[in-house]
Amino acid sequence: MIFFAMDRLPRVIVSAFLVLAACAASFAVARGAHKPFSSDAPAYRKLGPEDAKVVIVEFSDFQCPACKYAEPPMRAILKLYEGKVKLIFKHYPLERMHQFARAGAVAAECAGKQGKFWEYHHELYDRQEEWTNDKAEEMLASYAKTLKLDSAAWLACRKDPAVNEAVNADQKDGNNAWVGSTPTFFINGKRYVGAMQLAERGGPFIEKELKK
Repeated sequence: MIFFAMDRLPRVIVSAFLVLAACAASFAVARGAHKPFSSDAPAYRKLGPEDAKVVIVEFSDFQCPACKYAEPPMRAILKLYEGKVKLIFKHYPLERMHQFARAGAVAAECAGKQGKFWEYHHELYDRQEEWTNDKAEEMLASYAKTLKLDSAAWLACRKDPAVNEAVNADQKDGNNAWVGSTPTFFINGKRYVGAMQLAERGGPFIEKELKK
């Protein structure tokens, strides 16, 4: 019996390997390995020159504490490589965890339509603890007032189904890119997740790309 079991062992290993390979292939297909991923966004959600050698695509959630934590290194990168790097912001609200994330995304999107996306973006992250509660609507409106937005136009925009669809389109792109958490950054297509990876690995990669 021992010799029989040992004789079968290689075949068992091969069979197990084939099963695992098949499962991996199925998983890749299920997750959309070949689905298109658009890194584009409206002009108001872009920073930096169009012909920048380095393009950073950020999938982020305004209610996400980790996204707020990633803001300082991202702002440092943009300052250090000003004129050489382009940032494209994509909405990826994790609504099952963050009930106000979509409201923040829509509010920022509508601020963007009045040319104040980045200013509103900074308000949401810098004051995250202030608006992510039952006073969300009041605080979101106060930021629009602080930035001197046309309040009537901003409120009307927030009710526009097309704005929600824009957020949905970003979420779809994130899903197609296998975004599993926020913030996720793609620097010239290379994935970095979270503030630590952005700062410790993203920075050196940007240096390398700029030297090409």
